[in-house]
Amino acid sequence: MNKIATSLSLESLLRGSERRGEPDWLRDARERAWRIFEQLNWPTRKNEAWRYTDLDPTWFALDLEETEPAELRQRDELPRAVRERLAESDAEAALVFENGRLVHAELPQELLEKGVVLGDLHAALRNHADQVEGALYQAVTETGLQGPEDKLAALNAAFWSYGAFLHVPAGVALEAPVGVFHYASEGGKLGLSRTLVTLGANAEATLIEEHLSPPLERTHVTTGEFLLGPGARLRHAGVQTWGAGVRHFHRQRALLERDAVLLDLAVNLGGSLARTEVASELVGPGADSEMLGVYFAGRDQHLDHYTTQHHVSAQARSDVYYKGAAAANGRVVYQGLIQLEPTAQKTDAYQTNRNLLLSREARAESVPQLEIAANDVRCSHGSSTAPVDEEQLFYLATRGIPRVQAQQLLVAAFLEEVLGRVPLKKLRLHIARIIEGRLSAS
Repeated sequence: MNKIATSLSLESLLRGSERRGEPDWLRDARERAWRIFEQLNWPTRKNEAWRYTDLDPTWFALDLEETEPAELRQRDELPRAVRERLAESDAEAALVFENGRLVHAELPQELLEKGVVLGDLHAALRNHADQVEGALYQAVTETGLQGPEDKLAALNAAFWSYGAFLHVPAGVALEAPVGVFHYASEGGKLGLSRTLVTLGANAEATLIEEHLSPPLERTHVTTGEFLLGPGARLRHAGVQTWGAGVRHFHRQRALLERDAVLLDLAVNLGGSLARTEVASELVGPGADSEMLGVYFAGRDQHLDHYTTQHHVSAQARSDVYYKGAAAANGRVVYQGLIQLEPTAQKTDAYQTNRNLLLSREARAESVPQLEIAANDVRCSHGSSTAPVDEEQLFYLATRGIPRVQAQQLLVAAFLEEVLGRVPLKKLRLHIARIIEGRLSAS
């Protein structure tokens, strides 16, 4: 039977932790996060990082649903939308969460024998306690990415109720992607999830995380923590295709040790409001972070993005390339920061944002930033925002191509520069199909 915590309180936090049988260290960490959450104000437009996005605290004043574990289902018993994504994702191993409960898990015996761990984060707390305790809250702390004003990070750190854990031991390379799918079929709830990924030295993995649902009223606050050991390589795609009415708040941070490589793709296509913060912390020489972003805002959508490239070590490289479009009255926001410490000599860092406006009502805000304390570096940043080229539309019209189809072609070509860098063909086709459908509806 479901138990309902009627408010966010320390009592409900401790009660939930006890019910789940969590270790003392995690309960103490949750309580510290709660204390921080209580002290902080909700971010407003007076906070520089939130200057383009309004946040309503009532979105988070929702009942937290504590659910009993669900029985695992076969693939053919899952919702149709999830079955289709599993079939098209090339995922060799997969987890499926529905309304915050693990309902499906696939992990081939071959991967188990290699020491790969993929499962529910609470189960990992029991079965892989040493690995989780040393990693959880190391990348995204109780105060989050942008500083002590990040009340949402404290909320997640205190109250996350479910999550995924992926561990790949040193020297193990996963040839096929791993998939984690978050599906929502019920509205009116506050979803709080956390994903923890740890890669040992010279390990390799591809992780696809997707959030999807039909239209419904719901708020999700998600956190991703990626710890990459020396020489590790992680390809990660976070794909958000929530239905209309969903509000999505995501923060993610990767810690890259010596010679570690991250290829990250952030895709925002769904929901009514989405705020995504992605950060890379380059703490070892030779670390390399490539952060790509694709987004499309249709009618009544607001999509906000904030990236951080934090260079701590010398001789590291990072590249951010975010491209998106807005149609109808959609609004897109990009803010990015390249931050170099005095120790980050011989850094290469690049940041680019491009936006395409498909109507007079569409809006885009772009604010790339540099904060450099080292003097032997190569850093550049740039942005552009422009309407669709009428000459190009006219050219296509003279070839008998209708305007809507012509816009689809131009947007596809515009985004291909980013999507072409993604070594996951089926995922690229999936994103392109969604954007094509949104263009037709705008």
